[in-house]
Amino acid sequence: MIRPCMFHRASTRVLWFLLLAVLVPVLGRDAAAQGPVLLTGVVVDGAGSVISGARITVTDSAGAVAQTMASDNAGAFTVRGLEPGTYAVLVEMNLFSPQTAAVTVSAAGSAAPLRVVLTAGGFAETVVVTARRTETRLAEIPQQVDVIDSTDIERSVASDLTDVLKKNASVDVIQYSGLLSGIGIRGFRPQFSGINKRSLLLVDGRPSGVTNLSTLLLDNVDRVEVLKGPASAVYGSSAMGGVVNIITRQSRGAIGGTARLGAASFGGSEFAGRAGGSLSPRVDVDVTGGAVNQRDDFRMGNGVVRPSTSYTTYDGSLRVGVDVGDRWRVDGRANAYRGRDIMTPGDLASGINLQGSKDLDHSSQDVRIGGRLSAHALSFTGYHASEAGRTTNVSSTDPADLPYLPYLSFGNELGWTGIQAQDAWNWSRSNSLLAGVDFEKVTSLSRSYARTGTPIAPFSADSNKRTAGVYAENTLKLGGGRTVLAVGGRVDRITNETVATPLKTNFTPSESAFTVFSPSAGITYELVRGLRAHVTAGRAFIPAEAIMLTGFTTTTVGGRTQISQGNASLKPERSTSFDAGVEWTASTTRFDVTAFRTVVTDRFISNVVIANPAPPEPIVLSVVNGLDAHISGVDAELEQRLGARLGTFLSLTHYVNSKERLANGAEQDILNVARNTVRAGVDVDWGRVSARVSGRYVEGRKDNNFNLPGFPIVDYDNFGVVDLSVTYRLVRQHAVSLAVNNLFDTYYYEKLGFPLQGASFKLAYRVGF
Repeated sequence: MIRPCMFHRASTRVLWFLLLAVLVPVLGRDAAAQGPVLLTGVVVDGAGSVISGARITVTDSAGAVAQTMASDNAGAFTVRGLEPGTYAVLVEMNLFSPQTAAVTVSAAGSAAPLRVVLTAGGFAETVVVTARRTETRLAEIPQQVDVIDSTDIERSVASDLTDVLKKNASVDVIQYSGLLSGIGIRGFRPQFSGINKRSLLLVDGRPSGVTNLSTLLLDNVDRVEVLKGPASAVYGSSAMGGVVNIITRQSRGAIGGTARLGAASFGGSEFAGRAGGSLSPRVDVDVTGGAVNQRDDFRMGNGVVRPSTSYTTYDGSLRVGVDVGDRWRVDGRANAYRGRDIMTPGDLASGINLQGSKDLDHSSQDVRIGGRLSAHALSFTGYHASEAGRTTNVSSTDPADLPYLPYLSFGNELGWTGIQAQDAWNWSRSNSLLAGVDFEKVTSLSRSYARTGTPIAPFSADSNKRTAGVYAENTLKLGGGRTVLAVGGRVDRITNETVATPLKTNFTPSESAFTVFSPSAGITYELVRGLRAHVTAGRAFIPAEAIMLTGFTTTTVGGRTQISQGNASLKPERSTSFDAGVEWTASTTRFDVTAFRTVVTDRFISNVVIANPAPPEPIVLSVVNGLDAHISGVDAELEQRLGARLGTFLSLTHYVNSKERLANGAEQDILNVARNTVRAGVDVDWGRVSARVSGRYVEGRKDNNFNLPGFPIVDYDNFGVVDLSVTYRLVRQHAVSLAVNNLFDTYYYEKLGFPLQGASFKLAYRVGF
């Protein structure tokens, strides 16, 4: 039985203790020398009603972001620790036009309170953190970044992160019935497992510790940022297609929250609650919790019930933040997820003969210390995360299994432990330098069991990956910010090690290390007011799996010994990407079109014969570099506000080319990547009613059909799915919402043999406090 790694937990506690013990006294002394310099304000609409959740961004006279926050449940906000000088306070909220106020903080540390009135019908000028790992205006970022805000999340008919991403960001998806899914960005094939993916998933800027996106629920999510294109120059490995960064809630002001109770199709029920705000002027908290139970099997779009598709999940999170003086802050976060009796139906072609059940767990904890010293914005983060799964066979095609069913067949555990340190230094009025270091250790354990319950040798050896990365990026602003040039790079030293694995007696472990440099450059230029061009170029990489780099396994095939050995000189898979586009932003219109091209080199070729001497000497197989891939396409996005009550959006991702080379020299389409993905929708805000009708059309996917001899590549069926979400606000903070998934009962699948739900609904009652 796999148990949580006690070493990881102990080392993480020590790490957090050292961070707090060493840094907090220092911060406290610094804070004691600072007087409280406060700026207060309130955000209201044209009728005078308070607006909670509005985003406030304070920038100094050089245009650098000094602080960001959100208005509380009373519409109020407080900015602490401002130096004397002139500041711009930007207040923005989705579906409202942003407002900017100039504020002067006197040498005595005083500033007049603000009252900001927002008018309906515009777009927010978004501030994001994903592209540079520090808060930056979206208009100053050369990369393409999609921001899925709290309104999008609330109006999306979604049960997990995968649903939110595919309905709001035009990513490619593999999604199974049975809570298993993954995504791909910019033409890379979607992946749902493993520690070396081609898209990077973060939570508040640190590795998420989650490989299965179906286990990331939404109650604690404030917004999601999706960076498209390479980002290894600041994040290291895996950021080839892009980065998904989940930004969690950070509530301040009066304590408030919501409770939600819902009923859904297929015997579904859910309860979720969250609360957050300030316990004192310097201490604030957020807490969330939820449970979902789908008791019955779901019905597919063809009207047939899909057996073995029920499940139960629980999740919760806690955050505590403390302002240490006026310039420093400490935040601690923890979250946990438990999935129980998650039924897995197997491929549709297998009928009811390959059903299973699984239990899934993941948890994470982090401590963050951040603050300002003169022109430096410093941050330190320590984190630990773990993910574990246990798979049980419920039915089988093998008659010998029948007396033992159900039985535990497989278990695995992944662990992440790391430290991040970063400095964002505004070293002149025109230049800012971001520099930092990351250290991380990832461990992987797996166990297999015979039908009798006896442990047997697992397919993969236990392993760990250790990474040390150093990065820097300088941003130069010219012409009053009309031109922004960013140049950076990162050096990673990665060590992969396979270790002795219980019962795997035919395997000899070893260790391998390599160093890789990833550069990037980008420029954004304002052609005329509201119209900007953006161009980026960068390199990214993923390392090979540990078993490809280290160790060797001895087997006997046809009476002759065969050795499969790792290749310590195996280079990482590399990609070089370019994109260029233009963006037009007006008071009620936003349009962006971006063309991109990626060339992937040094892809891995497995089972290559590197020695074949005369018998009885063994045949030696290994892994080598040599394959490539070519991806090019266009992303286009349009948002249009049609007055204060109506808005529309449309996006298209089209691949001109998406090919990968095989070991035999032939080329094929990259599997599970759609040639065209179109999203469109309409938002309505009319008095007490808010609603969204949205649709997604996917065309031109291919994949192997594993139910046919030779596993031929086949064309997937094209599909279009429409969703409906309606919320009616009752008196005060009471509301009723209806979400209809797959409104027209389309029969469709994201993975061949695993159709998803037909038309289904969820009716929920929500009360705020």
